[in-house]
Amino acid sequence: MPDRQRALRSAHPESVVNAPGGRLVELKAHRGAWSGAHPANSLAALSECFTARVARVEIDFRSRDGDFVVAHDKPRKGTRVPLLRDALEIVRASPPGPTVLMLDAKDDAPWPPGTVLALARLCEPVRDRVFVGSPADWNLRLLRKVDPALAVAFDPQYYLTWDGRVHVVPGRRGAYGYQDVHPLALRRTVPVVDYLRERFDTLLGAVNDIREIHLRLPFFERMLRDGFDAASFAHAVGVLVDVWTLDAGTRAWKTRLEHAVATGADIVTTNTPREFAAALARTSR
Repeated sequence: MPDRQRALRSAHPESVVNAPGGRLVELKAHRGAWSGAHPANSLAALSECFTARVARVEIDFRSRDGDFVVAHDKPRKGTRVPLLRDALEIVRASPPGPTVLMLDAKDDAPWPPGTVLALARLCEPVRDRVFVGSPADWNLRLLRKVDPALAVAFDPQYYLTWDGRVHVVPGRRGAYGYQDVHPLALRRTVPVVDYLRERFDTLLGAVNDIREIHLRLPFFERMLRDGFDAASFAHAVGVLVDVWTLDAGTRAWKTRLEHAVATGADIVTTNTPREFAAALARTSR
């Protein structure tokens, strides 16, 4: 992605880190986390990120009563939460710059046609600076039909993942050790690398022309231990890799950050981007 790499040269230096070969890796401000002075998913946090020219920001959103609100969980009745339209107005009013905003869709139920159309219309004025991500590939496909020019990102966690626990979705540990209910995971019939290559190839095609694939960091690390280079596989078809979520102060965070950067991750989602940048800067001295 040469154009994006050029744009990152003007981003806030604490929102990117250097990878081998001069490549810049983006530190995505999870729910608008930057200085820590503002609540998560708040308009103030988002505005701060655009003012600071942070490379990449993420906020959560969901549909509610015919509109869209900025919220991770379903808001309790009567709770005041920001409207997505107000968040996108901050994007529209911000001077041109390197900052891009991921809208992390939290709705699992299929969006009605009116909801899809309303979301596309909200994003249209800023579609060069925002994109929509979700594990609900059915909603991403609906959105692409309405606006093929709006970038989307897919997280395959409902189909294939790993983090040492069995989740409600996919709900079963397959024969290769991953959370996977696909028939290929019923028993071992091929080497694990071949199994992962086949599954990954299918998932990359779940939504046409995805911009990025978002992978739980333990999943990304486990695939590498099993000999499968997910980043190289995605890069070969023009897809960026975002690994989530790693924060300063957690177990082996410096080592894991350095490893993710060195093994091809393009974006690292974090609540502590500035601490990450400082740690890697000290390491490189």
